[in-house]
Amino acid sequence: MAPGSASSESAASGVLANAGLKATALGIAVLLYAIVHGTQDAQQTFSVPLVATLPRTEMVLSDPLPAAIQVSLRGPRSKLRDLRAEGIAPLTLMLPAADATRFEVDGSQLDLPAGVRVERIEPSELSLKWEKPVARVVPVRVTLGNIPPGLVLEGPPIVDPPTVSVRGLARRLEVLQAVPTDGIDLTQALRGVGERKVGLVVPDGLLAVEPERVAVKFALRDATSSQAFAHVPVVVLGGAAKTQPSVVAVRFECPMEGRIPARAEDIVAFVRVPEAHVDLVDVQVEKGLCNVEVTPSRVIVRR
Repeated sequence: MAPGSASSESAASGVLANAGLKATALGIAVLLYAIVHGTQDAQQTFSVPLVATLPRTEMVLSDPLPAAIQVSLRGPRSKLRDLRAEGIAPLTLMLPAADATRFEVDGSQLDLPAGVRVERIEPSELSLKWEKPVARVVPVRVTLGNIPPGLVLEGPPIVDPPTVSVRGLARRLEVLQAVPTDGIDLTQALRGVGERKVGLVVPDGLLAVEPERVAVKFALRDATSSQAFAHVPVVVLGGAAKTQPSVVAVRFECPMEGRIPARAEDIVAFVRVPEAHVDLVDVQVEKGLCNVEVTPSRVIVRR
């Protein structure tokens, strides 16, 4: 065996000697490192949702409270890491009587694990401004979603009630033109008349609406296309005669599969000479699948 080969094998056997003990020692070292660093104190800032319970009063807050507060916590690094993953439950505040102008935020209501403490809260004090509300009647605006293919609305939706009472701050009500409904999805609606009970979207959390839900009635019909022709000549069948007037207006309204004439020359408007003397005769038009409106619908036939 070559001297170089012997030294290589000796080095490899040295590295592999007691491999199990070395792996165990490494695992213990990693565990001790995690325990030591996990128990070390650290500081982190959390955004905590804020929920306020208002006192029983007619007064309302003129400025909304913040949706969340910033809370700086100190404690073991591992517990702060768990809090970051799980989140902190909302902080519920019981506001005092309506004559109070300030409220101190107390972090003692936070549900925190042992060893974690509050170092700072921002804001630590809430400013309370109260104002007497007013009421105003506001119309409801319907918000419609998609309509099934091939159908269209037959007239605007009907809202019951068409107006609601909105109560809140005067300056906020001044700019409120209408209260929209929740979006009404009609993708599964069928042809004919339908009705949905829907809630209302209040644009401001400091406004109260009565009632909170309305009924929306709607009607769907088949989609159609229409075309009007102002001057269509009238042809007399069954004799030599003329009509007065000699031209009529024709309007076609057809389902999507129906065919509308492209030009007035493609339309045949005609009358038949009556056997007896009749002053007015109905004008007829070949309509196919379409509905046809003729103006005037009757003409005078002069022989």
